[in-house]
Amino acid sequence: MTAPADYHDRLNTDLLARLPAGARYVLEIGCGSGVLARAYRAGHPAADYTGVECDAAAARRAQAACTRVVLGDIEAAACWQALDQLRPGPGWDLVVLGDVLEHLRDPLATLAGLAARASVEARCVACIPNVGHVSLVYQLLQARWDYADDGLLDRTHLRFFTQPTMVALFAQAGWEVQACTARVFEPEATERALLPLLELAPRLGMDTEAMRLHLSAYQWLVEARRR
Repeated sequence: MTAPADYHDRLNTDLLARLPAGARYVLEIGCGSGVLARAYRAGHPAADYTGVECDAAAARRAQAACTRVVLGDIEAAACWQALDQLRPGPGWDLVVLGDVLEHLRDPLATLAGLAARASVEARCVACIPNVGHVSLVYQLLQARWDYADDGLLDRTHLRFFTQPTMVALFAQAGWEVQACTARVFEPEATERALLPLLELAPRLGMDTEAMRLHLSAYQWLVEARRR
């Protein structure tokens, strides 16, 4: 399947805003054409920024934004071998995964492998789609699960997460989640869609505000530190 034309060129400004300042060694998995790397290094030009990208055309463009780019699949042994040759002495102190984990066959193994190669005080920042979003709940209520070229049900997604399962995944892999922030798109339309479901919360013994939060999150921004 071919990705949308701008897929590798999208800048996630919410993800960028959560990257800690002053990281010396940065490793971004799925760096696309380097838009996040370029934006981060504009404010932190001293950052040594390594990108990993499996799309050859995007990887070529990312070379201008990153210190270096590894062309390959993060789940392939050859990619890990390349990273081990490039790894700085103390390990990477910032690992970035923007909309990556849902595409992996074994995200737990990947997160664990990254933790093992990170510095003692390393941070990991990720953006992950929320399978509990209200739009998908309505699909299930209509006995539907419609894959698409993009979005929450992108055809290339192999794994699906809610906020609690994301936190558990990171914990199993050796990361301690410190913050998990909802990205809410089209908040007014989302709130209108939520109202009929929120009315059910008391009957289901659920907290209304917790239900609102989990149904409204289109994606979760996860900030973790190495344990």
